[in-house]
Amino acid sequence: MSRSPFPGMDPYLEAPSVWPDLHDTLMNIFREQLTPSLAPTYYADLHPQIIIEYIEAPLTASAVIMPDVAVLQPPAYGGAAVAERVITPAPLQLRALLELPTRLITLKIRERATDRLVTVIELLSPVNKRPGPKREAYLKKRATYLAENLHFLEIDLLRQHPRMPLADPLPPCDYLVILHNMYRHNLCDVWPLSVRDPLPILPVPLLRPDPDVPLDVAQALRTAYERARYDLRVDYTKPPTPPLSPDDAVWAQDILQNVSRA
Repeated sequence: MSRSPFPGMDPYLEAPSVWPDLHDTLMNIFREQLTPSLAPTYYADLHPQIIIEYIEAPLTASAVIMPDVAVLQPPAYGGAAVAERVITPAPLQLRALLELPTRLITLKIRERATDRLVTVIELLSPVNKRPGPKREAYLKKRATYLAENLHFLEIDLLRQHPRMPLADPLPPCDYLVILHNMYRHNLCDVWPLSVRDPLPILPVPLLRPDPDVPLDVAQALRTAYERARYDLRVDYTKPPTPPLSPDDAVWAQDILQNVSRA
């Protein structure tokens, strides 16, 4: 199965073991897609960044049982009796903070003649969305993009963690795309997506009077899946991480059963 069985975003690709690789692969494919339509007036540049995040170490067992006391039987030395010593157990077990380096890539489109930054494309990762200082740092960068005279396209293909905010309430959705066009002031185009929806072909705006160029997210995902052979890394016999809603879990199971019978 060299192709994902799902019609849109494959929820199994959101797993922490897969997403970092998918993020890098998709951003490179986005550039490959866009470059023929951008040339010769514009070019697309990839800007990698390493972010250090501190997360709680996962528990290796669902429960840890500690004895009330531990008694050591000491060895005998020369026949002399040695008193038994009782070790004081630790009253608490707390998780350590792990240092997690995360590689993020931003795609920037520039006008070739002036090197002017025209469009920024961000594909969100958990480090952007998870509540904490890294999310706050991203929100500040995002606010700068929205305030500057440029276009900003934000693609969120992760169901976990809070959405990036807008002034108006966002509808319930599994995935979300937001496009801020600098010629439309404070209005943003928004694509709320269900896990069951096909991924869209998005407009990537440029400087007037140049027309938008298309970004086919679905085709990019298919290409990434085939190149990386994610079917060899994903276990479709288990629920995805994070889990789907009960209704969507039944829907996904039906798809996987149909694929296995084909």
